[in-house]
Amino acid sequence: MASHARQLLADRYKLLTPFRRDGGGIMWQAHDLRLKRDVAIKEVQPPYRVDVADLPAARRQALREARSAARLSHPAVITVHDLLEDKGRLWIVTELLQGLTLGDTVRHLGRLPVHWAAWVGFQLLSGVRHAHTMGVVHGDIRPTNVMLTEDRVVLTDFGIAAFDRDPAGSTTVPVARSGAYLAPERLRGKGLAPSADLWSFGATLYCGVEGRPPYPTMGPLPAAALLGREPEPPRRAGLLRPLIEGLLRHDPEERLTTDQAMHMLVDVLRRQGIPAAAPGRTAGELPSRTGATGAHPSAHSPGHGWPVAPGELTSGGLYGVDPPRRDNPYWPSPTTRPRRHGPPRLP
Repeated sequence: MASHARQLLADRYKLLTPFRRDGGGIMWQAHDLRLKRDVAIKEVQPPYRVDVADLPAARRQALREARSAARLSHPAVITVHDLLEDKGRLWIVTELLQGLTLGDTVRHLGRLPVHWAAWVGFQLLSGVRHAHTMGVVHGDIRPTNVMLTEDRVVLTDFGIAAFDRDPAGSTTVPVARSGAYLAPERLRGKGLAPSADLWSFGATLYCGVEGRPPYPTMGPLPAAALLGREPEPPRRAGLLRPLIEGLLRHDPEERLTTDQAMHMLVDVLRRQGIPAAAPGRTAGELPSRTGATGAHPSAHSPGHGWPVAPGELTSGGLYGVDPPRRDNPYWPSPTTRPRRHGPPRLP
């Protein structure tokens, strides 16, 4: 580990410490000596075939990941800075995000309040819609690929995204880590499509409000999804239930579209009195239903930070949520009056 900490990549990036590892590679915090800034660097692990590293496949995967993400410019999509090869090892350089994944947050809190989940879903779906508009299908939306910072929701890891639907690129997802959030048609071997991203988005939202994926997984594959059974209805989703059920339909043709889902999220947020705007954008730039009622005046101003519904007291608890750990450092700081602006203290 000490030798890694002193390693310098491409005479520019100094590796500092690893902070995340999954089947797609190791994520390091590093320092860019040229631009004097901290960045995140992911080492792309090559797939293995009969115990032999397939380096050409790893290079193709790295190029797909970098090109797919680099062509996107949206607050809810990870920013890619660079792609490099050093001594036969492949690295992707991205912005360094300070925060927790959605999966970690759900484990800390048990589940999210409905209005938090709606705000997270709105930000995330705005990024997904932008990617789809640019011809990029993510293909692996799940709670561990969604980062929650102090004022952003960021979709990461475009390692298996279909870049212009490159027929030479693999779109296989290791079901051991993603099976619970894969659309049923993908589990049956069909290729990537925007509708599959929407199912995975719905499953991620389901996890946010229920604290678990829509299908229990006793093995690498959720058997109920393969057998065509619908997920158990979400019991704690409140106003989000129609949206989640519409996204988790087995038939892709019957699934909600991106615009339909976005309209439903905007309605839920406005009924909660929460600004329906992504960071740096105003509500007027986003879709809304004609004649929507119940909107709070701040719904027409730029959205900043985590949402707190009007009248909500954040004295260590939130409506409908019993925190499993009162000593959790990520739980909102106690206040004596309602807080309309400013996020809970997520690092």
